Amino acid sequence: MARSIEQIENALGNYFPALVRHARDNNDLIIAASRLLDSLEEGSLSWAKLNQIMHLCSQAGMSQGFYKYYFLTNPKHHPYKTEHIFEDKEYKPPEEKTEVYNLEQLNWGVRRFIVDSMLYWGNFRQAYRDLRDKSYDDIEHIFKHFCLDKQSLVHRGAVVPPENIPRDERYLITEMACKTFEAQEDIKNASHVKIALECFEELSKDGKSVNPSHLKALTKEKARGQNQLALFDLLYEDTSENINSKDEVMALYQAQHTAFKNARQKALSNTKIYLSICNDLDVYVATSMRTREDFREMAKACKEIFSNRLLSQYNTRYFDPTLSAANYHEDKGIIECLMVKTCKVLLYFAQHKESLGKVSELAMALSLGKPVIILCPSDARGTEIYEFYLEKHPLLRLVEFKTGVVNGALVTQDLPHVAVLLDRIFSNQMEYNLEKKANTEGYYLLKERLTKSTFRIITDDQLLTETFWNNYHSVY
Repeated sequence: MARSIEQIENALGNYFPALVRHARDNNDLIIAASRLLDSLEEGSLSWAKLNQIMHLCSQAGMSQGFYKYYFLTNPKHHPYKTEHIFEDKEYKPPEEKTEVYNLEQLNWGVRRFIVDSMLYWGNFRQAYRDLRDKSYDDIEHIFKHFCLDKQSLVHRGAVVPPENIPRDERYLITEMACKTFEAQEDIKNASHVKIALECFEELSKDGKSVNPSHLKALTKEKARGQNQLALFDLLYEDTSENINSKDEVMALYQAQHTAFKNARQKALSNTKIYLSICNDLDVYVATSMRTREDFREMAKACKEIFSNRLLSQYNTRYFDPTLSAANYHEDKGIIECLMVKTCKVLLYFAQHKESLGKVSELAMALSLGKPVIILCPSDARGTEIYEFYLEKHPLLRLVEFKTGVVNGALVTQDLPHVAVLLDRIFSNQMEYNLEKKANTEGYYLLKERLTKSTFRIITDDQLLTETFWNNYHSVY
C-alpha cells in the first residue's frame, strides 16, 4: 500500500532526509519506502527484502555481515555504548533473532551507522562504501581498532612517578624565573631583587625599620614603571615582620633562590620520567601560568582530577607542565609537541588570558584527531569563555588532518566532568546525542551527551561537501 509523503516523513525523515526529499517528486521512492514500512508492520524486514528496497531506491545493497552488525547485534567491542544510542532510553536488539522486527530496531541500527560515519569517516557515502560489503568479523575488527584497550590500561601496572614539587614552589620553574636566577651569579644582581633593594633604601633613609606592606607597594610601583610587573607578581616574597636591613631583604630572596634550585632540579628530572613513559601517555595537560596563584590553582585542580576514584583503576599517566622543565626553551617546545603527539587525550585549562603555546597545543591535538577536553573557570568570566567556546567559536572544531573528519572539543565548567569523560574515553563508554541543526533537513550534529559539546559535524551544504571530499585527499 502506497503511503503518503507525510507518513513516510514521520517514520523515516529523521534518518533518511534525502530519501524523503527526493520521494516528493519520485513515485518509485514512495513505493519503496512504503514497502519497507509494510514489511515492518507485517512482522519483519529480512536482509534480502531490505536489499531489494535499497536497490529500488537506486542504492547499493549490503552484506549479511553489515545487516547483522548494525541491526541484530549489540557488539562487544565498540568505541561507545551502542545500547545508549537513543537519548531517552537504553535499547538492545532482540537476542538470537535473524531479522529486523520493528521500526525502533531499524532506527537503532541506522542511528548507529550515522554516528559511526560521523566519528570515523566524516561522510555517510564513504562509510557505507567501506563497510557495506564487509563480513561481520571484518566490521567488528575495524571498530575494535578504534577502541582503547581498557584491560591493558587497568593491568599495565604503575610506573615511577614524577617527583612532587610543593605547590608554592612550582612557579619557580618558569622560564622567567630561570632567566632571572640563572642570569646572575650573585642574587643581589637579579633585576627583581635590585628593585626591592632600591625601594628598601628609599624607605629606610631615616634609619627606621621598613613595614613589609609599604615595601611591597613601592616595589610593585617601581616594577610597573620599569615594565617588570610580571616579574614582581611572580617572584616577590611576602613576610609579616618588619625589615631592618638590606641583608634581611636579601635573606628573603636567598631562601627563594635555594627553593628555585631544588625545584629546577626536580623539574629537569621529571622531564626524563615523562620522556620514559611517552609511549604510553594518557593525558597531556595544556596550561599557562603567570602568577604564583595560577600555579597553586593548577596543582590543586590536577590533584582533584587525577586522584578521582573513577581513574584510580587505570594507573593514569599524565604530563603536567608545572612539574617539568628543560635546559633550553627550544627543547621544551620539542618535548611538549612530542607529548601532544603521543597522548591519548589533551586536557586544556581555559583561563582568563590565553597563550600562544597553549592554543597551539589545542590546535595540534584537534588536528591529530585526539579527544580534547576544555575546562573553563567556574567564575563569571569563565562562564563567558565557556559559552563562547561551546557555541560560538568555529575553530573549537578542527579537521583531523589524516582523515578529514571534523573533531570538536568537549567544553565544560564542571571539574568533576573531566574525570567522568576520561573514564568514558578509556573504557569506550562515550555517549552521544544525534541532532539536526535547526531549520535543516540533513545537517547533522553529534554532541557529547554529558557536556552537550558538538563533537562531529556533517553539513548539508552540497557544494561544500562535494568540494571538500573531492579535494581533501588529493596530493598536490
